[in-house]
Amino acid sequence: MTGEGDKHAGSWDSSNTVIKSGMQGGPVVLFNLTQQGEGDVLVLSPLSHFMATALNQRNKPSESILEYGVIGSMSLIPANYIYSFIVFYSPRGVNEGLREWGGAMRRAFNRTNVNRLNDLTINYLGYYTDNGGYYYYNTQQGMNYEATIINVANQIPLPFHYIQLDSWWYFKGINGGVSQWTARPDVFPDGLAILHRRLENIPLAAHNRYWAYDTVYKERYAFALDAGNSKGLPIGNDSFWTDLFVEARNWGLVLYEQDWLNVQTMEFLPTRTDINLGEQWLKSMGAAADKVGINIQYCMSLPRHILQALEIPRVTHARASDDYAVHLRDQSKSQWNIGISSMFADAIGLAPFKDVLWSTSVQPGSPYTSAAMEVLPDREILIATLSTGPVGPGDAINYTNVQRIMKCCRQDGLILKPDRPLTTINKLVSDWALYDGVIQGELYSTRTTM
Repeated sequence: MTGEGDKHAGSWDSSNTVIKSGMQGGPVVLFNLTQQGEGDVLVLSPLSHFMATALNQRNKPSESILEYGVIGSMSLIPANYIYSFIVFYSPRGVNEGLREWGGAMRRAFNRTNVNRLNDLTINYLGYYTDNGGYYYYNTQQGMNYEATIINVANQIPLPFHYIQLDSWWYFKGINGGVSQWTARPDVFPDGLAILHRRLENIPLAAHNRYWAYDTVYKERYAFALDAGNSKGLPIGNDSFWTDLFVEARNWGLVLYEQDWLNVQTMEFLPTRTDINLGEQWLKSMGAAADKVGINIQYCMSLPRHILQALEIPRVTHARASDDYAVHLRDQSKSQWNIGISSMFADAIGLAPFKDVLWSTSVQPGSPYTSAAMEVLPDREILIATLSTGPVGPGDAINYTNVQRIMKCCRQDGLILKPDRPLTTINKLVSDWALYDGVIQGELYSTRTTM
């Protein structure tokens, strides 16, 4: 998922299955590096119809075979359907080799960094309420969410340029999917437009997940439905996404966060049987976002979603980590180590996102375990700042370390980021493969021009 558990490394031979097969598969990077970390790199990757492709590793007694092609479960392949594939070589090691491959991919689809460079949520400090944030399904004592969010903006003395609203604010239906992407009255009694006004027009970023089978939108718009998995998905080029985004822009939306991409794709029969549906879904979303003028963040994405973003300029960044809450509950879970997944996202033209963070180690009353804590807040802020993606603290109002957070930005909230994301050095990537996916340490590098 751009690194959320789907990175695999090891020596490739007929005795192992180090390469991820099926819908979770993606580009394969083969390398033979010198002691200095340089050397030959070969990248194998789809070059078209990314949402309908699959990778399989098939072992024989004396050889291991890689197979790329259309997902085997597709019910029909249209006449004149063209599937393309790229084999890319670089003699300059893994980091530079992936950048060169990414450059070739971006040129093939005329993708530029214009939207990424101008994304408010990437360039300026924001506040997050997602899984790891203090106010994730959790409000100030005795208050509703409306009062809590207004207090975040008014009582934390930080130059926030936007506030992220996670999955706690909209209506859910069967199996936890989205039934209606509008504010619940018990969460925001006066609605999001009034909230936006009371926030003195601070822009909003808003989370969304997979669509429920019983979504109210299927009565008005065309939806593919899967009763067995209790899910739906808007289809075709109708006005669904445009109508959704126009309404959201009116209550202050500048960033649409599409989460649970893996679940909507893998646990939904139509995306595994209709060869065009997955691509149409993401492209229609992206076209509407471009028309309305908002950007998109991908979350819980598979490699195929990141590759598909080559054709969707409004996708500006992607989560490169697991949920921060995993780290808060168990400090041995190094959720912050995005040095490898960041290579992939950045190569395609997306800024890697480390996820929300705490700036104070212990914050009583959080929605996590009583032992939840952040051992090294400075490390969290450093990684987020040097990722080139969003920097989004999610502290309780009274536990926000303003001085620590302000190390990442100017007084006006502009994040002081490098030219390239922080990535794992080549030598450690080589060790990662040599030791069958067990990384031997964390050593990153980046670059900036003054």
